Amino acid sequence: MFVGEAPGADEDRQGEPFVGRAGQRLTQWIETLGMTRGDVYIANVLKCRPPGNRDPRPDEVAKCSPFLQAQIRAISPAVIVALGRHAGQLLSRRADMTLRSMRTSRLTYDAGKTADGTPLRIPLMVTYHPAWVLRQEGGERGQNPDDMVLGDLKKAMAIARDAPQT
Repeated sequence: MFVGEAPGADEDRQGEPFVGRAGQRLTQWIETLGMTRGDVYIANVLKCRPPGNRDPRPDEVAKCSPFLQAQIRAISPAVIVALGRHAGQLLSRRADMTLRSMRTSRLTYDAGKTADGTPLRIPLMVTYHPAWVLRQEGGERGQNPDDMVLGDLKKAMAIARDAPQT
C-alpha cells in the first residue's frame, strides 16, 4: 500500500490518487518492481487538495485520518510505503523525525487491534514523494533520487515477501 500526503490538482479533479506527473513516476517505480498499479493500493492522507496546494494543517489531518485508518484496516497490507515526510510522520506518529531518519529506521504503523485483541502493527517504509523526485531532475549531480526510491521500494518488497499471509 502506498500513502501520499494529499491530492494534487489532477487527482482532485479526477477523484483518484496519483494520476498526474507524480502518479506517472509512481507507476514507473511500481512497474520497475515487476508489478502493476492493480497489484497495489494507493491512498492519500487528505482526501481533497488543500487550498493553494499548501501543507496539510493538523486539523485537516485529524479530520481525514479516520478514513485512511479504515482504508488501511480494510486492505490489511503486508507493508505500507509512505510517500514523503508528511505521510511518514503521520503514519509513524513521529513528527520529530526527518524524512532522512525515517528512511533508515524500522518503523511500524499501529493499525489498532485484530478481532481477537492482538495488536496489529504493519511495517512502514518511508521514501521520497514522486513530486519531490521530479523537482530534482536536472539539478545537482549526486545520488540519483530514482535510485534511492527504488532501493527503498525493494526493501519494502522484501518486507512484504517475508510477511505472514493473511
